[in-house]
Amino acid sequence: MQIKIVPSMMDADLANVARAVAQVEAGGADLLHVDVADGHFVPSIMLGPQVTRAIVGCAHVPVGAHLMMTDPLRYAPTFAETGVDTIFFHVEAVDDLAGAVRAVRDLGVQAGVAIKPKTAPPSLAEAVGEADCLMVMTVEPGFSGQDFMEDACHKIPALRQMFGSSIDIYVDGGIGPHTAGRAVSYGANVLVAASAVFHADVPPDEAVARLRQAAEAALADGAAPI
Repeated sequence: MQIKIVPSMMDADLANVARAVAQVEAGGADLLHVDVADGHFVPSIMLGPQVTRAIVGCAHVPVGAHLMMTDPLRYAPTFAETGVDTIFFHVEAVDDLAGAVRAVRDLGVQAGVAIKPKTAPPSLAEAVGEADCLMVMTVEPGFSGQDFMEDACHKIPALRQMFGSSIDIYVDGGIGPHTAGRAVSYGANVLVAASAVFHADVPPDEAVARLRQAAEAALADGAAPI
């Protein structure tokens, strides 16, 4: 299982996007993550297609857009046009999950399905064999800096069984040096971090490297999955 570290650009200095991207890429970031919030599905409003396009334009690694939106399929084409590689939407925001996955993939991007902390794994059953990747939220989506909800990780082994060993399972929320290994211990292999990268006590490149070290140490110890 390959560990991937994914800085979330929601906490980056957006006045210096190119510098922020360069810093995390220098630290070995595998992907970049853009959180988009509509103020309805979640209480916050953040980022959008213009910022996403700017990040994609600076990046040398793939970029994913996480649409925390009530109507993600309405806006998915706009974000596909920014050049992102993956679009995540929430299972809680669509009525026809398999159809939504196909609609996103028809835009020429990978389709990722995100799941809130209290949503059970069976809600993703329609996406088996359809989704390109999954995202388990370990905070209630919408704000950076929240505490890691380990209980939300308990569904990861079931998702691994449902979707197979090869699919990327992201964990997003409260990920830092002290929680990265715990997320990996449940079978996640892609770690999204915002404040632990851009508000850390070390520069962003070092913060990325530190997260990888913590995650890979847990994997080397045979901690995944529990």
